[in-house]
Amino acid sequence: MKKNHLMTLSKLCAVALLGVLLASCADTYDGNDVFVSSVQNAQLESPDEESIKITESTDGSQMTIEWTVVYGAGGYEFKLLNASDEENPIVSKTIDGCKVTVNREEDMNYKIVIRTLGNTALNNTEAATGTVKEYSTFTKSPFDPIPEGDLYEYFQNNPVPDAEEEVTYDLIPNGQYTVSQPLGFDYHKVVLRATDKINHAKIALAADANFVVSNDFTLKYVDVDVSATEKPVMEAFKYEEEPAGILEKPGNYYLINFVRIIGCSFKSVAGNLFYDNNKAYGFANFLIQNTIIEMNTTTSNIKYESFISFQGGGVKDFTMKTSTVYQVGSGNSKYFLRYNNSVRIDRLGWTKSDHTTITYANNTFYKVASGQWSNYPGLADYSAYDIQNNIWYDCSEKGDVARRIMGNGRLGNNSTFLSANNTYWLNGAAVDQGNYDT
Repeated sequence: MKKNHLMTLSKLCAVALLGVLLASCADTYDGNDVFVSSVQNAQLESPDEESIKITESTDGSQMTIEWTVVYGAGGYEFKLLNASDEENPIVSKTIDGCKVTVNREEDMNYKIVIRTLGNTALNNTEAATGTVKEYSTFTKSPFDPIPEGDLYEYFQNNPVPDAEEEVTYDLIPNGQYTVSQPLGFDYHKVVLRATDKINHAKIALAADANFVVSNDFTLKYVDVDVSATEKPVMEAFKYEEEPAGILEKPGNYYLINFVRIIGCSFKSVAGNLFYDNNKAYGFANFLIQNTIIEMNTTTSNIKYESFISFQGGGVKDFTMKTSTVYQVGSGNSKYFLRYNNSVRIDRLGWTKSDHTTITYANNTFYKVASGQWSNYPGLADYSAYDIQNNIWYDCSEKGDVARRIMGNGRLGNNSTFLSANNTYWLNGAAVDQGNYDT
């Protein structure tokens, strides 16, 4: 018995790649017909750019790339490139079909190259060139990129518009910028970034300049030269009138959701990386990721003895990962990270059943902190530590970093401490951390 068959696009694609094609989709098929492609003895073209469709997965971790069939093809050469590093393809393979699923990374400028391959059975030769499709996973800024020059002057002339959500500003990759005065954003939520993970924007801070945080703030893919200033690289806004009605105050502190430093480098930090100006700010999250920090500190420039200093408040969740901090100066901080003794999870607006988390993952520290590492006495009963895959070299006078990370070894009944694959060295030899990290 003969049956009518309607071919889907995926079936048609597979048939075409085998060099066979039904003479007519309306024809009936009884198993004895011979199929021959209508495209033979030809040089093939690559798929049209407009036919290449990209679909993100629900969680954004993958993307599926599809294109229309090229009849008579023997397959496709598929390349996924970082547009800033085309010599090292992310994916390069032959696809026997018209669809491929690959990993998707945030903040990437991709180039997709698809070239049609020949089919010797049909005497079809490959396409001379591939079709290029550009695709970016950077969230789009509502503004044109900021021109090179003084960022302080730019924002004086172009204030951040009122908005509930964060506002993203793009810097030109490899662009040269300065900051002549403290750069703040008047309680607005701001992302300041270059749109290239490799070719960062360059920012030089003048003697009296730094970044002033008064709400959610993200700094991405910039190289900051701090050598001209002794001020903290970032500091919280030193308000005179409390920001009631501007920032939420669920507990004892005005809440800022996050400070994020991602994919940056800092040259010659003379004092603090961050200082909260001894004001009552509670930060829900503080993140340092994929960042290189060169310390060239003078001890007198370090406020409250800590490289990251929360003197007036604290942080619920502190995370530092895949980053490097190293000291080239003669001074140093007593602490790397320090909280105000009065900070507790319930005073930040959460309940006592919640935890403050402290995470260090895949970092390297060299000659950082001369005495202790952290202090969390107000958080001892509510802390969860995750310390894995880190290297500490010549950090603290005795090398007993693990004990110092957990607030001098004091953990409460509700606290947890997870550590694995960490290395601690002092004066050229490994240092046993006792039961604090085995």
